[in-house]
Amino acid sequence: MKAISKLNGRRVTIQQVAKEAGVSSSTVSRVLTGNTSVRKDLRVAVLQAVERLAYRPNQIARSLKIRETRTLGLLINDILNPFYGAVAKGMEDLARAAGYSVIFCSINQNYQLERDALSMLHDKGVDGIIVAPVGANNYEVLKNLLTMGVRLVQIDRQLPQLKASAVLLDNLAGAYQATHHLLENGYTPVGLVSHVPGRITLIQREQGYTQALQDAGLAISKSDICHVAFDMSDLADQVQRLLTGPTRPAALLVTNNRLAIGVLRTIKELGFKIPDDVALVMFDDLELFELHAPPITAVAQPAYAMGYKAAELLLEQLNSDSPVPTQVVTFHPELIVRDSSRPHEQQPLRNLAGSYYKE
Repeated sequence: MKAISKLNGRRVTIQQVAKEAGVSSSTVSRVLTGNTSVRKDLRVAVLQAVERLAYRPNQIARSLKIRETRTLGLLINDILNPFYGAVAKGMEDLARAAGYSVIFCSINQNYQLERDALSMLHDKGVDGIIVAPVGANNYEVLKNLLTMGVRLVQIDRQLPQLKASAVLLDNLAGAYQATHHLLENGYTPVGLVSHVPGRITLIQREQGYTQALQDAGLAISKSDICHVAFDMSDLADQVQRLLTGPTRPAALLVTNNRLAIGVLRTIKELGFKIPDDVALVMFDDLELFELHAPPITAVAQPAYAMGYKAAELLLEQLNSDSPVPTQVVTFHPELIVRDSSRPHEQQPLRNLAGSYYKE
């Protein structure tokens, strides 16, 4: 639908927006294409003028002229997952402000769905793609897209051999800090609930857990760790085995929010009290954790900021006339301490050697 000026019924031009904002036409163009070099006050003035005049770029003419569709693609595991929902929101907010629309694809940890989605986005001529790679199976597909000139940014997960920028979380540090916190508050042994090995993010979180135990001089016991299938079919059995064994953990670190819901349900079914019978720290914070009785300690991921940054890196590539150096931006998680891990009655461990994270 064409944008119509409320004043004269004619299509608003970029020159009229520039006059309304008190800037040059080139400044308006840079703002609308997501160029981050424009001063904040000028950017605000332009966006306000765009809104007042109901300006909309003529995307069809623009696409024919410069072979751009002003669309971006986002491939994530599951749009219903709150983490990926926040990633999508961060990306979309910046993309929309820059005049782009976004095509979302949920690939459900499936290599074939990932290949199909990448093919579809390429056929539609999207200007760039942000992707959370399922794994290395589609490396050649992603590499070929780069060769064909498609701009790519990886998010949450990285294929290190792929020459594309990435926005990641320091998963190892987050899990280390969570485990360290439980040990400091007097909980030992600390157990781990994760998925079967495969996803790099979960591997890194398990590494943080084991490193914290090693730094505290504690042995790593396989009986304190359970690896749940990705379809969650064995979660209840695995957690019950962990919590009803002869040497059951005093606390659990749970490595993602999907597992967390199942763990809370199983603890309730067993009639256990938190943290008296078992203390908890969840990786990834959900609103319900704050509302739970007692509130649940969690490692919060800055998902919105990660999505926003990924879009920023992608737009930087699209707006540059020359190749942009590959960047890896790593965000740091935050431990949100609540009552599910309050100090245990026993003497807490102190002076852990070789602490990985910085307070």
